[in-house]
Amino acid sequence: MASFAAQAAAAPAQPLVTGISGIGEYQSDVFGEARSSGAKMVRLALNWDSVAPAQKPAVWQPEDPADPHYDWGYIDKGVREAVNAGLTPVLVVDGAPQWAQRCKSPPGIQDSNLCDPDPAALEAFAKAAASRYSGHFGGLPRVQYWQGLNEPNLTLFFFPQFNTAGRPLSPYLYRQLINAFYTGIKSIDPTDLVLAAGLGPIAVKGWTIGPMRFARLLLCMKGGKNPQPTNGDCEGGVHFDIFDIHPYTTGGPTHEGGVNDLELGDLAKIGTLLKAADKAGRIKGSGGHTELWNTEFSWDSNPPDPGGLEMKILSRWIAEALYRSWRVGMSHFFWYSIRDDPPEPNRPFSETLQAGLFFRGATVAQDQPKEAFYAFRFPFVAYPTKQGLSFWGRTPSSEAGKVSIQLRRGGRWLGAGSVQSDSDGIFQGLFERSYGRDKRGLVRAVFQGQPSVPFSMHPVADFRQPPFG
Repeated sequence: MASFAAQAAAAPAQPLVTGISGIGEYQSDVFGEARSSGAKMVRLALNWDSVAPAQKPAVWQPEDPADPHYDWGYIDKGVREAVNAGLTPVLVVDGAPQWAQRCKSPPGIQDSNLCDPDPAALEAFAKAAASRYSGHFGGLPRVQYWQGLNEPNLTLFFFPQFNTAGRPLSPYLYRQLINAFYTGIKSIDPTDLVLAAGLGPIAVKGWTIGPMRFARLLLCMKGGKNPQPTNGDCEGGVHFDIFDIHPYTTGGPTHEGGVNDLELGDLAKIGTLLKAADKAGRIKGSGGHTELWNTEFSWDSNPPDPGGLEMKILSRWIAEALYRSWRVGMSHFFWYSIRDDPPEPNRPFSETLQAGLFFRGATVAQDQPKEAFYAFRFPFVAYPTKQGLSFWGRTPSSEAGKVSIQLRRGGRWLGAGSVQSDSDGIFQGLFERSYGRDKRGLVRAVFQGQPSVPFSMHPVADFRQPPFG
């Protein structure tokens, strides 16, 4: 088959930076696995309640990272190991000591361990943390990216969600918290960047607030397809640099949730809202354009989870999830996590995470990469259209260079043409060919001798698939 040049398609000028969340084992070889996935970032949990004293001292300096009442040992190790592996850490401050909470969660939801935290106490801790990881303390690396809390729209992680009349309360409580957190972080280094807490994806009546509703209330906005600011100044605005969503999806990459949900098929909605909130001056960040990130997302795989996704579909859906997220303007996408959880015979698979990019071995050295690992490392999709074969991908190293596109014919891989990836490793184009219109065949990309996971021309229709199996 003769080769021919791919015609470049119009593209948003943006990267697709990948990362890993949920690393619980701060070992150098685990961080090495994360780096081998093509990830450039890692999200680590800085547990306020673990670092701070269990009882509030009568005399102490909570803004001083050297105060002897603090114990930073575990997170010091995580930050060092991440940086040594060539990864940029994002620290999510989560949890709170009991003395910094202004209420107590009722029976049945103690897992939240976060009940109306005191913004002033959070600000003091943020100052201590940002000082410790400023790059000027005790030889520790600098941390530039900070996140204030985790999924505050879910009762599981934040209480109360509603007031006694059943009306939303958590967005207003969180606005005070993120503003205080932002002030604390920026007071140490104004060039540090603050992420708003990643929001859980689904509204559950009386239990969680849907992320779209939570975001509108947080940002003092109203309306659906055409968001507008509400009256007033929104308490001076909401202070953060980056907005985060965790779009866990009960289906495939095009799956849509309810009107206030944010699953993968809904991501354009939050982009529209953020653009309108920026225009209205509701977001008080470091720039006029608020980036959209996803710092948590996954599907369990089968094997090992019998309720997870069959590996071929998982690999396809990972590549599509990365592509569709990038296409709506998302610049960062984190997978949760790098290794499968250890087996727990007395718990169902749905209560453990088997979404690692590696099958867990007896030791880290015995871990084995899944096919999904390669789809995450070198995402590539190709779709037959009336105009031709449309394709998109990102090189494994996010480097510029020549990418070859190959088609499967007669049991052999044949070159169809080539395209140049940009400085972030993104490439896309259109081959004026009818290949794949009969829903047959495979297409792959090759960069520096490394092939992507082949992408089938046979479409996979959306179907119900719980993300945790």
